[in-house]
Amino acid sequence: MSSFSLFGFGVTAEDFTMSRCSDATSSRSFSSSSSRRRRRSDDDDEESDDTEEEEEVKEEEEEEEEESNERRNGGRGGGERVLISSSSLSLSTATKHIFSIGWPTCLQNVSAAVASLFAVSLISHHEDTTCVAAYGLGTSLCSVTGHCFLWGIGGALDTLSSQSFGMKKRRRVGELFWRAVAILVCTCWLPAMIVWSFAEEILCFMKFPKDVAKLVEVYAMTYAPGLLAQCFSCACLKTLLACKKSNTVAKISVVSSPMTMLLTYACIAKMKFGFVGAPLALTLVDVFKAACYCLSTFVLDEDVKKCFVLRRQSDNSSRGNMSLRRRRRRPSAVAQFGKAAFSKWTTFFKIALPNLVLSIFEWWAWDLMNLLTGQLPNAKDALAAQTIQTNSMIVVYNIAGCVQRGASSCVGNALGAKKAKEAKIYATASFISAFSGTLLISSLYYAFGFECMNALYSNDHDPSARIILDNYVKPLTNLVSLFMLLDGVQVGLAGVVTGAGFQSKTMPALFVSYWMLALPVGVYLAFQRKMSLVGLWIGMSIGVFFHAFWVLFVVFGGEMFPKFKNSQWTIDWPEAVSRAELAVERDEEEKDDSFFEEEEEEEEEEEDDLEEEKEEQEREREGDYSGGENIGDDVEEALLRRHSNI
Repeated sequence: MSSFSLFGFGVTAEDFTMSRCSDATSSRSFSSSSSRRRRRSDDDDEESDDTEEEEEVKEEEEEEEEESNERRNGGRGGGERVLISSSSLSLSTATKHIFSIGWPTCLQNVSAAVASLFAVSLISHHEDTTCVAAYGLGTSLCSVTGHCFLWGIGGALDTLSSQSFGMKKRRRVGELFWRAVAILVCTCWLPAMIVWSFAEEILCFMKFPKDVAKLVEVYAMTYAPGLLAQCFSCACLKTLLACKKSNTVAKISVVSSPMTMLLTYACIAKMKFGFVGAPLALTLVDVFKAACYCLSTFVLDEDVKKCFVLRRQSDNSSRGNMSLRRRRRRPSAVAQFGKAAFSKWTTFFKIALPNLVLSIFEWWAWDLMNLLTGQLPNAKDALAAQTIQTNSMIVVYNIAGCVQRGASSCVGNALGAKKAKEAKIYATASFISAFSGTLLISSLYYAFGFECMNALYSNDHDPSARIILDNYVKPLTNLVSLFMLLDGVQVGLAGVVTGAGFQSKTMPALFVSYWMLALPVGVYLAFQRKMSLVGLWIGMSIGVFFHAFWVLFVVFGGEMFPKFKNSQWTIDWPEAVSRAELAVERDEEEKDDSFFEEEEEEEEEEEDDLEEEKEEQEREREGDYSGGENIGDDVEEALLRRHSNI
């Protein structure tokens, strides 16, 4: 009964006495009913949390059961700690596994190669030689300052995510994803934006033609949103492949491949954007692919989504004593992974830095050759010829890139599962696949390469195109065929090195191959011996030969030459298993320490909440009593007014 009702009707002394009793009763009933409602809501919330916990515990029990079965099958012994089932893997089965994971990458490389060829062909038909040269130089600039860092640092996921998934550490895969995205945006995209905004000034300072330099800056700034989208695409792609979701990657490639061709044609030819249409089309395609990758990673694929589900910790003893609004809840998944994104960068860079240095040594040497081409006599013609040649030979990386991607995932998963023998079989299958595939493509390029380029790039309206093809491109065809074979082998085996986490063993070879052999020899032949582009390509062929030989030695030297088996320059597969275990255990220890610190903070806050709740309950009881007295005073005043009126 409220004070409003008391003022609305006549009140007697008996009513006053009854009101005091009924008011106390109603306040108790109200408080008891509200407490029952709170308990019901708490119970409902407990049931939902318990259901989620039961599902998570069930999944953990299944994973532990699988691990125990694997240990019973053969993981008890010492030595290499290899499972018995690992010896049953045949070479043909290993090859199938590699291509089943890597073939979406092959499809992506095909679409990229065809789109690049198509773009150069359209530019050569609709624009002049200056635009063709600017397209090649703009591609090199974006590669050196953007893609090199992005895919070099992102390559750490090939090692970390694949090994973590092999160890069934799904939570760690999700944390690595967000950490990679944060690192790529901060260390790749932002610095690239700064460099690209001054591209014209930088190239003019390096004595490039001013009209070419201006178009290169337009190309780079138009493509800037595409590089940001690639930060997410890189992390999603490597996470999906580490989780063995190659079919998802394949579906995205099938959808995006024709879109690349259509948008390139529409932007350059139909919409009359001309030169700007090429980077605009690439940007739109990269944004679309990033959206598809994120949708597949977070929404569509149920297995990958489990990598981003947090395990909830609850304290059942304190739940019954706390109200719903006072209960301490753990941070959401977004908050948790947001925290993980900006932590443990040191651990990530221990793998990423060697991989980045490898990319810098190789990519920068390659693109420096494009910059040196701009210093040759007839720089525009030489740059145009280099653009035609490099965009045509990119087809070799279809099979080599497929082997590289599949090998990194298969080798990393095998080492994470403590199957060193399987990892060695995957390495052998990778070499055979890369060599046979690139041998086939390089042979076809030797036989029909120039005829295809002549049909694609010849322009009846521009006689300079014929001069470029005859004087620059044709003499390079035979030499480029040999280069393709050697480079394809080392690209395929690079996936084995990455999956094992031994990138640092190939760093000295990269430096010697390209920076001490290829570039000095190429510069001497091109400028001192007046051999122009042929001299630069001879130097690069010498460098890639030494690089391929060294990667072969790193992967197979310990098996072929027993005295090098325990050498620091060859892969020791049992050691690779131990290193993978150690990396995950170290990360788990750091995670447990931070978790216990969070739990202690939560317990302290829960105790504070309990004390505040007790104080609030005492204040409510005192308020009920004082409220009753106030009501009594109001009633007495009403009675006095009534008697005075009478």
